[in-house]
Amino acid sequence: MVDVPMIEPGALLGLAMIGLDEELPPSQAEPTGWAAINHLHRLGSREVLDLALAACVEPEPLRRRVGACILGQLGHAKAGFEPVFVEERYQGLSNLLATEQAGPGDPAVLADTCIALGHLHDARAIPMIIKLLVHPVVEVRRGVVSGISRYVESEAINGLIVLSADTDEEVRDWATFGLGQLIETDTPAIRAALHARLDDPCAQIRGEAIEGLATRGDRSVLPILIRELHDGVSQPLLDAAIALAVPDLCEALAAAEKRGLVIQASYGPYDLSSVWAEATSACGC
Repeated sequence: MVDVPMIEPGALLGLAMIGLDEELPPSQAEPTGWAAINHLHRLGSREVLDLALAACVEPEPLRRRVGACILGQLGHAKAGFEPVFVEERYQGLSNLLATEQAGPGDPAVLADTCIALGHLHDARAIPMIIKLLVHPVVEVRRGVVSGISRYVESEAINGLIVLSADTDEEVRDWATFGLGQLIETDTPAIRAALHARLDDPCAQIRGEAIEGLATRGDRSVLPILIRELHDGVSQPLLDAAIALAVPDLCEALAAAEKRGLVIQASYGPYDLSSVWAEATSACGC
């Protein structure tokens, strides 16, 4: 494996442009794509900051994307990190987003910049990101979801409500998760948006909506939770059972156990036995 600290930050930035969109970069001597970006995050230095800011104003879209991705989590890879160069990073990203909206409008740059601003979690960015709420390119709308999640400001919440009904399943998924699990705000509008997803074609989205309503004390979701548990099991469904904590769920929880508590996640098998045991205990089964 290459001794990454011996690679100059400028060279790492160039390597980051190789295979940026590959989930698993090929095994090789030098880090590329996100592996290179993560190394730059760990450096968290003024030199890396300046390189990223300069990349954000380059004519090549891929270079602007790399600059945005670096700024979004600069320094964050360090254990127990403290934010570094926060204002400079925000200004660089907000300027990039404004310039992109006014000019090139490259979808990938727009998406990565929204995601990067989401990492900074600075409410000043909300109005700029919201302008892209109904962008025709789904990649951009996915970036918007990430950019406005975890905020309690009404403008961001209203944006997530709109996106929770998006035509794209991934957009709906993350928007529903953002409304249901990432904030504790409880309003009629949020509940209505979550109720609208209870019959979503995607089981994961239905589960997130159920959990979001259950954690807000909405018992009207109980029969739907029972239905879903009879069909299968997931973390959101069990968390919803823990939140509601009623004996009415015991039969459905037993049915879920019989179907198996090991589920397939994107990273491999995941055993929900301990969460299931917590749910059965909470419900007094």
